[in-house]
Amino acid sequence: MQRVPINLVEPGMVLAKPVVNDAGMPLCAEGTELTAALIERLKRMNISQLTLKGHPVEMGGPAKSPEEQIREMTARFARVQGDPIMDTIREAIEKAILAESMEQRDEPAEQEGLAKADGAQGESGG
Repeated sequence: MQRVPINLVEPGMVLAKPVVNDAGMPLCAEGTELTAALIERLKRMNISQLTLKGHPVEMGGPAKSPEEQIREMTARFARVQGDPIMDTIREAIEKAILAESMEQRDEPAEQEGLAKADGAQGESGG
């Protein structure tokens, strides 16, 4: 799963998460294959980024580990340490980083499981 700026999205890419507008109204379902027309429509609706299946876009450089991301984020929040609101925001970001890393770790296993299930269906169906 990868969050990608909409200007880097191309037709044929598949949504990993639903797209919703500012009011929370669903615009596209998870699993939707994007077309050029749909991408243009989402741009006109001011959607700035999409979460796509896999890692279809090379964003440059190796990805930082969750631990490194948390270290950098903690350093950025050092000046406001002890502020209850900022501590809550920092904790929420840390949880999001860890959750995203767990999703990325689970993704290859899910794909492998699906491939095995497809193979089993092919064997029993024939």
